Amino acid sequence: MRRSHIAAFVALTMSSALPVQAQNADAGEQIFSKCASCHQVGDGAKNRIGPVLTDVFGRPAGSFEGYKYGKSMLSAGEAGLIWTQENIVSYLFNPKDFLRAFLNDPKAKAKMTFRLKDEQDRRDVVAYLASLTVAMAAPTNGFCVTNQSELTHVFAVDAGDDGRKVQELAPGQSLCTTESDAPQNGFVSVFETLDSDEGCSRLITAGRVEGMIKYSDFDRCEWTSNSS
Repeated sequence: MRRSHIAAFVALTMSSALPVQAQNADAGEQIFSKCASCHQVGDGAKNRIGPVLTDVFGRPAGSFEGYKYGKSMLSAGEAGLIWTQENIVSYLFNPKDFLRAFLNDPKAKAKMTFRLKDEQDRRDVVAYLASLTVAMAAPTNGFCVTNQSELTHVFAVDAGDDGRKVQELAPGQSLCTTESDAPQNGFVSVFETLDSDEGCSRLITAGRVEGMIKYSDFDRCEWTSNSS
């Protein structure tokens, strides 16, 4: 029931008379200045009127430590709402209506009253927030992958001679190579299950973090490095 309600709301928020261009993180950083009085990001960020938004993708709604959420947001998190890029794009259009659609509750309320009506602005802000994921501490000579989707998948990091690590990651979790004496480039991969033969892989360089946003077989996954 919730999926059908939220799908209808997402379709409504994505309708636009003008074509939407590619996401632009630099433009999103400028637009985010409208949000900065309530939300902090980056190193040392703290909860203010709104919660910290660093590494928000893959986070269950209403779960950032130390922030006092409203009842509707907590209910949405308990009901399975995960902050994906598309969910945040829709939420920014009208937070109250988004929660009412997700919870199928006409009385649901949102503490956030600010709205970004322009879809391009919303997508640019999301691109900026996605770019902050790389602030996660990757090994200096290694790399990491993080699950920014709303489902659990199997991930692998492969640094050649330094070996391969495989782990099932829930939304928001990460997997990194071990530190090495010299910079190691390699691959990050994701599979639907441990038994899956097909999946997605991505070449990655030392010191970087790659995020998997949306899973699709046959190497058609959406990654943070190709979402803009």
